[in-house]
Amino acid sequence: MSNAETITVPHLGTSTIGYKLGRAYDGSLPTLVMVNSFTTSVEQYRPQFADEALTATANLLAIEPYGHGQTRASYEQFTYWDSAIANLQVLDALEIPEAFVLGTSQGGWIAARMAILAPGAVKGIIPLGTSMDFE
Repeated sequence: MSNAETITVPHLGTSTIGYKLGRAYDGSLPTLVMVNSFTTSVEQYRPQFADEALTATANLLAIEPYGHGQTRASYEQFTYWDSAIANLQVLDALEIPEAFVLGTSQGGWIAARMAILAPGAVKGIIPLGTSMDFE
């Protein structure tokens, strides 16, 4: 079971997005958004949230894509582009102006789309185990 909190964003006629912030946001630290792989939740990043050296170095924010964890939309159909837009709206709602985005597997596809949609806010991407040969 995910221990994600939820936040409401306007995308797809209002969506509830599951997320986990490692600790209170600190604007003096860089932010690393982590997007989980298929069939997982923010729990995928439990080791990173438990790493005190890492959490002292960066804000950690895991966001669950549509169809995963606590994330829900009023639409039955959605795409990776929709998850990217919703994730950017989560950043806005949490007042996080910029971030690096790490995406595992399908999360990498979402990370790349976030960078395409908001190059000023996404400072870099880290796609892990991601195939982007046709994406």
